[in-house]
Amino acid sequence: MQRQKFYLWLSIFCVLGLISYGCDNQKSADKQSSVQTEGGQQKRQIWLSILGGAVGGTFSPFAGGIGTVVSKAEPNIRISVEASAGSIENVRRVDAGGDYLGVAFASDVYLGYHGEEVFAKEGKKENIRVVTLLYIAYNQFVTLANSDVHQFEDIVGKKVAMGAAGSGSAQTLERLAKLAGIHGKFTPVYKGGTAGGDALRDGQVDGFQWLVNAPNSAVIYVSEIKSIRLIDFDAPAKKYGFYEEYPFYLPGRLPDNAYKDVQPVNTFLMPTVLIAHKDISAETVYAILQRIYDQAGYHTLVTTTPAAKDMTVENAPKAFVIPLHPGADRFWKERGVEIPEAAQPVD
Repeated sequence: MQRQKFYLWLSIFCVLGLISYGCDNQKSADKQSSVQTEGGQQKRQIWLSILGGAVGGTFSPFAGGIGTVVSKAEPNIRISVEASAGSIENVRRVDAGGDYLGVAFASDVYLGYHGEEVFAKEGKKENIRVVTLLYIAYNQFVTLANSDVHQFEDIVGKKVAMGAAGSGSAQTLERLAKLAGIHGKFTPVYKGGTAGGDALRDGQVDGFQWLVNAPNSAVIYVSEIKSIRLIDFDAPAKKYGFYEEYPFYLPGRLPDNAYKDVQPVNTFLMPTVLIAHKDISAETVYAILQRIYDQAGYHTLVTTTPAAKDMTVENAPKAFVIPLHPGADRFWKERGVEIPEAAQPVD
């Protein structure tokens, strides 16, 4: 009798275990996708995340805009926005996560994919793929009008807000400082966006380095409270061989009248791109591009951030610094864009 009871309870526990296992598996699958019926057809629900950047910068509006446009137009694709320190972190997290998109500077995309510079010790980020160019960023170094910082080298001995730690903005200033031989001779303050602007306004730092669109809300905010100056960064870039060492930067000039009563200066530019993990399906990436480039999607993005005006077919190849995602390759080839050898798909 006791043996029969033992086997009875053993059977019950086995059944309960199988039921629990099946439920856990279903819950896990539900986190990845669900199924909905539309027009009599079943479609898999796709959940993705997109990484932006600091408040007051340009990354976050783009991330939010893309998430809104795609989620609204594609019923089976949902994109949530996640906070991030910026470009370098986004490269790392997109490489590590199979369901991630991210906004990043072309420099960090290139260096991450090849495992160079800041990525050298941790290895190549070979899971990232380029999707499209989003906008052209302008390097903007802001100081107060009464400051004794008049050229790049004057930051020696000063405190500089240079973007969040792990951001492309901070890394950019470090690159130029190393070539100029002044790295370590100024005090970095790792604040970007609105926080960096506040630090300059309140006298906590002597300069504010920010690689973003122009005009930019954080710079405008400071200029409305304090008189500011912009520093020429094209001159030191040419002087110290910056363009030769880092060919993903481009010489340029800040737009006229970007900031009221502030004289525009020469500086360098940086393409900013959308990247995706290679395991996101080609169909999904193709659908995302269709939605952000159709009339309604493009209008929403430009309304969200005027920098989206840079999203033209002509500008797109400036983003092609590493292999394209297969879905992006199809999209751009259909529009007659020539894909350079370095950007040919590898998947």
